[in-house]
Amino acid sequence: MAKNTDVMEARLTIEEDFKKGYDLPVYVYKPWCKSCEICVAFCPKNVLEMGEDRKPIVARPDDCILCKQCEIRCPDLAIFVTREKKK
Repeated sequence: MAKNTDVMEARLTIEEDFKKGYDLPVYVYKPWCKSCEICVAFCPKNVLEMGEDRKPIVARPDDCILCKQCEIRCPDLAIFVTREKKK
């Protein structure tokens, strides 16, 4: 049952951030991030970099091409792309 509680807590936190106006192309749920840097390594446009807390930050949001490599490669499901590619 703890897993469901963790998921619900994450969902509520994320929803609250978006209500407050979160407007970057990539979202990192830091409690789930283990600072492996995989997302940073696989980003083809160097959008992400490690912050002072050793968690990824969106350093260059305008360069994001919405490829979802960060989301696909994250072993902890801690990062996701918040927008869709325009067709």
